[in-house]
Amino acid sequence: MNPPEPAAFVVERGSNGGSGAGGFVREISSSGGSGSSSRVSPLDANGNKLERWASLAWRDLTVSLDGKNKVIQSLTGYATPGTLTAIMGPSCCGKNHLLKALAGRFPSHAKVYGEVLLNGRPRYLKYGTYAYVSKGEQLIETLTVRETLYNAALLQLPKCTPCSEKTAVVDSAISSMELEGYGSIPVGGSFLVKGLTPGERKRLTIAMELLTRPTLIFCDEPIDNLDSVSAFLLVASLKKLASNGCTVVITTERTCTEVFHLLTTICLLSKGKAIFFGDTAACLELFASAGFPCPSLQNPTDHFLRALNAEFEKVNRITKLNQASKLDASVITRTLETTYNASNEAAVVEALVHQLSEKEGPFLKSRGQASFTTRVAAVTYRSFLNMSRCFTYFWLRFLLYLPLSVCIATIFYGLGDSPQLVTVRASAIFAMVSFFSLLAIAGVPALAKDIKVYRRERKNDHTSAGVFVLANFVSSSPYLLLVSAVCSSVCYFFMDFQSQFGRFVYFVVTIFLCLAIVEALLLVITSITLNVFAAILVATTIQVLMMLSGGHFRELDQVPKTVWKYPASYAAFHTYAVEGILENEYSSRRDFLRQRYASWDSSSGKWMDLWILAAMALAYRILLYFSLLLCRKSSTNNGHKTKP
Repeated sequence: MNPPEPAAFVVERGSNGGSGAGGFVREISSSGGSGSSSRVSPLDANGNKLERWASLAWRDLTVSLDGKNKVIQSLTGYATPGTLTAIMGPSCCGKNHLLKALAGRFPSHAKVYGEVLLNGRPRYLKYGTYAYVSKGEQLIETLTVRETLYNAALLQLPKCTPCSEKTAVVDSAISSMELEGYGSIPVGGSFLVKGLTPGERKRLTIAMELLTRPTLIFCDEPIDNLDSVSAFLLVASLKKLASNGCTVVITTERTCTEVFHLLTTICLLSKGKAIFFGDTAACLELFASAGFPCPSLQNPTDHFLRALNAEFEKVNRITKLNQASKLDASVITRTLETTYNASNEAAVVEALVHQLSEKEGPFLKSRGQASFTTRVAAVTYRSFLNMSRCFTYFWLRFLLYLPLSVCIATIFYGLGDSPQLVTVRASAIFAMVSFFSLLAIAGVPALAKDIKVYRRERKNDHTSAGVFVLANFVSSSPYLLLVSAVCSSVCYFFMDFQSQFGRFVYFVVTIFLCLAIVEALLLVITSITLNVFAAILVATTIQVLMMLSGGHFRELDQVPKTVWKYPASYAAFHTYAVEGILENEYSSRRDFLRQRYASWDSSSGKWMDLWILAAMALAYRILLYFSLLLCRKSSTNNGHKTKP
């Protein structure tokens, strides 16, 4: 079939796609003739021309993750302003791979062949021109809806945006996703914080990506695990965005009947191949013409899955509900694929893709990003609020530290200042440093949530590794200092340490630096494992090894030099903490320290130990920075390759 003439170019077809969605008109210059220039202009639901819009077209799109096996093969289709396109199919059919290929979200090692065009040009998505909503909700449950959105606005909008405009953008996002009346409600999501329902949290996740006013919206399985009412309300909100001129593309395995009729276009896949692309009504006609009509009382998407999913063959043999039970899924798939490729619908799709690639639309420019300092301030304030409200972040640890401090203080009560008790005092210091550090593992679940929120924001270019590392340190320091000061006060004076204020401050700062080191170490481990249980297991093992090599159970001159002394004892912060506090306590009686510790080196002094602890805290933060960069899984493949 030859492409239709330019004057007849209209993308919206069929009764289902025409309700509430915009269309296209073609403007011809007054010069006329064969040399006349033309451009495509979309219309919103009210018939007004859109100045900023996005039409997406792809032709012969193929993706291979390992260079051999193709996850999607030779797919062709389009998504235009005013349309809500759903990529559907059974599990492992390639719908998520197609969405990532369209959004440029594949890692650099993936091979993408074919054409992906945005407004007639090779697709290159700039910041703020599109939104990508990943599967699942990575939200901070202690923040309210309005706090969440306003903080996201600070991270996403340009630094020159006035506060009044940011507030207006937040109000618009709330209205777009039907979240009015939820502004002061916490996000929730756990048994400790009750808040929004799963459907409301998913709409909030989408609202966070609308703050830059994107023209192209990708949603990865937005209605997964939602009930039919929540799914309908979410898709209806997306349909409203499409009617205002956005181009919306979603993936889903199945929908309820009401949601199915909201869709403008459907792309049906099976094993990476196109079974159908076009209007939803035409999809039902295709199945009927291929000999697999949808029963009148059956959900269309359930019918599609029964026909295409091999797992349903067992169900079909038992239920015998329709003709699909007489054939296996592979035969049905081949029949539908052949019927579609020979249909007029496939020819029309090719023609429309050809037209969309013929003429170039507006070039979508980024409106700018927030500055580094603005993002650091926004993430710091958000983290500070979360830490103050989240019980499992620091308050749980504080409740563990305080009884432990009382236990240590009462066990070692009234030691006096006798130099002969230096061994006992060293045991008390080692107990404090070791057990305080070990109990910090209680904060791993909260740290894991922070890492997941960072990864979502980093994939969408809303933050960076440097912002997260700096903001986390600034926001956590007051709480770590509070824990250090309170717990140190209980132990320090009960165990008869010297009462000079300067020595007490040194003691508190040493405990603070030990907790800061452990906090950074836990973040490094969590960012690599992304699993709470694995992070706790690895962190516990590392800290136990540090305790063993810290020089308390056996003097460092007597331990094997390979591994345990070099480098284990030098990597254990316990070594420097205990030596520094003992030096702080017995600075005028170093001879007793040398008698107790044959390997005692008094030349460095307590201040060198303190500087080493500070350097270790900084080193772990730097290690965290690089671990966040190396473990980043966002796409670096925003372009495409031509098919060989």
